[in-house]
Amino acid sequence: MGRKRKRRLKLLDEMDRKIINVLRQDCLTPFVKIAKSLGVNEGTIRHRVKKLTKHGIIKGFTVATDPAILGLGAIAFVVVTVNPGHVQQVAQELAKVSYILEVHEVHTYGDLLLKVRAPSFGDIANILSNDIKTVEGVISSQVISVLNVWKDELVSLLR
Repeated sequence: MGRKRKRRLKLLDEMDRKIINVLRQDCLTPFVKIAKSLGVNEGTIRHRVKKLTKHGIIKGFTVATDPAILGLGAIAFVVVTVNPGHVQQVAQELAKVSYILEVHEVHTYGDLLLKVRAPSFGDIANILSNDIKTVEGVISSQVISVLNVWKDELVSLLR
């Protein structure tokens, strides 16, 4: 996986990085406007975006929403310990739960780290009881409740 990542990063030049940064800020920015700001023609932008998409660097275009305004103000991270040899199976099962936004395999503390968003901490407790602890292979879990969010954004290392 490391080789593949390095190869993909070599595909990016300064213009690609600028294009990605503009589209990350507003994916609806017209290619004509991007082209004008970078001093190239629109066809160049269109071609580069197509190339970045083909190589999987741009995975899609989406709308960012504010989860709290949408009624999903409670956040918790859950550390899950799993029976040996069952990490992938448990991770795939947990990934199906809509309120579980992220599933990461970790080491040192537990086996999986989950990011959970729900309307309330009571809902998170229900998700823990009904959707996480009931998965075959789960041994234990620890919940870390989030009190405040100071930064929550996509990777911005391309600048």
